[in-house]
Amino acid sequence: MEQLRQQVAAARLRLAELEAGFTKEKSRADLVQAALFRLLREHYQKRDRLRLTIDYRRKFLNSLTRGDSAAAQLAEQDFEQAKTQTEKDYEELAAAAEKKKQLTAEQEAELTRLWKKLVKLYHPDRFAHEPDKLETYYKLTAAINQAKDNGDIEVLREIAEDPQGFLLRRGWTKLDFGDVEELAQLKRLHETLQKEIAAVTESLKELRESPDFELCQLAEQKPGILDELATERVKQLQVENAELERQADQLAKEIRKLGGKLPEKIG
Repeated sequence: MEQLRQQVAAARLRLAELEAGFTKEKSRADLVQAALFRLLREHYQKRDRLRLTIDYRRKFLNSLTRGDSAAAQLAEQDFEQAKTQTEKDYEELAAAAEKKKQLTAEQEAELTRLWKKLVKLYHPDRFAHEPDKLETYYKLTAAINQAKDNGDIEVLREIAEDPQGFLLRRGWTKLDFGDVEELAQLKRLHETLQKEIAAVTESLKELRESPDFELCQLAEQKPGILDELATERVKQLQVENAELERQADQLAKEIRKLGGKLPEKIG
């Protein structure tokens, strides 16, 4: 039993180390993608708006050709909904990009230390024999990981200093954070940890082989590369957007030829 305890402790430590490595490298890649998004957002957003305009002008033109006023009205409604959703998506992406901030070496060290301590202490598998509380443990773990991904040291400090207060402020179930592990759960827990170690190892491998991570490494080796890439991509998007504008204008002309009045929302 003592040997099993040691194996579980070692597996927890290994899992925490792997997860720390994964989140650190993913955070590096996310920072680069966030910086690139900020440089290109305006052009991508214009392209997506034009694509929507073209799509719904085509629908409107087809409805005029068929004399289907109901379809024309539906096209207008669909366009407005899609436009609203697209704008919402870009706002959410922008908000997420703003949260990605570069930490100092000292802050990064504190963030990693707090995160490793908290995920080890509050990992849901540790409390598998308390199914009525598992949902809260999963929520807490998710909050811990989200704070780590966003570089939010304050949230990790709050959880570390006052976990019960953190739960109560969110209306989650109160938990007993004492040492509740029972020996009968050790074998199952060890097997679960081994599976999670394998899963995180595979995720780390896939991350390191991804184009995003390749760009991250390139950006770290050559600081000015993002501006160069963004400049080149802007040129491509400007050409693409010019063609989309031409298509949108052509559709508007065809609609006017048929005597149709383009709705303002699609115009």
